[in-house]
Amino acid sequence: MTSDALWEQAGQQENIQQHQQEEQQKSAGLSNIFMQNFVQEVQVLSRCQHPNIVQLVAACVTPPRLCLVMELMETSLERFLYGNTSLNSTEHIPLDKVLWIGIGISNALAYLHPTIMHRDLKPANVLINDATSDKPIVKLTDFGLSRLRMTVRSTKHPDAGTPPYMAPECFDLASTRITHQSDIYSLGVMLWEMLAGRRPWDGMTGVAIAFMVTYKEARLPVDGLAPSRCPPKLTRLLRSCWDVDPVRRPAAAEVAKELTLIMNIHEARN
Repeated sequence: MTSDALWEQAGQQENIQQHQQEEQQKSAGLSNIFMQNFVQEVQVLSRCQHPNIVQLVAACVTPPRLCLVMELMETSLERFLYGNTSLNSTEHIPLDKVLWIGIGISNALAYLHPTIMHRDLKPANVLINDATSDKPIVKLTDFGLSRLRMTVRSTKHPDAGTPPYMAPECFDLASTRITHQSDIYSLGVMLWEMLAGRRPWDGMTGVAIAFMVTYKEARLPVDGLAPSRCPPKLTRLLRSCWDVDPVRRPAAAEVAKELTLIMNIHEARN
């Protein structure tokens, strides 16, 4: 073998080794991110004792046998909305039940928000028992993207979350402060989704959604919902949850109080 061939072979081996090292570093980076999210969820759940937050029973945080043992729940709001045979394509969740589920989520957020932001509110992260009853058991779960406000008062990571439910400030790379008020925006989106019976921003890409809610300041359509389905007080509440200024959005406890008032009025009239 000539010296040129030897040098070429050595160069190929070096490139292979470098590629392997890069892949190992990428894998390690992904593993570190996963571990951080996993440990984050354990930390959050271990602190939470609330009837509207899923209960952590046990956990193992020692690799490679990582596990969370949580209380058993029957289904999720996602499956109830889109995969449950008790609802067909022409049916919607009754207004009273929408309000009840919203109250449960709001109460969970009111408990969390003194110290914790959820940051990924969506139907898949709301668990339900007795889904067919008028007042099902509602519990919030999946805190892998949460941030403890005692250690992180604000975040510069606007990529966390699921685009259809993300507040405008979460898309803004220039935003220096994402607070618990971003959860309130997401809550408003979920309330609209239950009322409308369809996915928010359905068929749109994350980039298109970001453009609509940030630059266009567009919001989900509430005018098309019948007053019997979305009373004026509820319409105003949804719009306040979606205020472009996070500071002007209501606190979770205020949302729970307003939803309870709307539910009481609706029950009295029916």
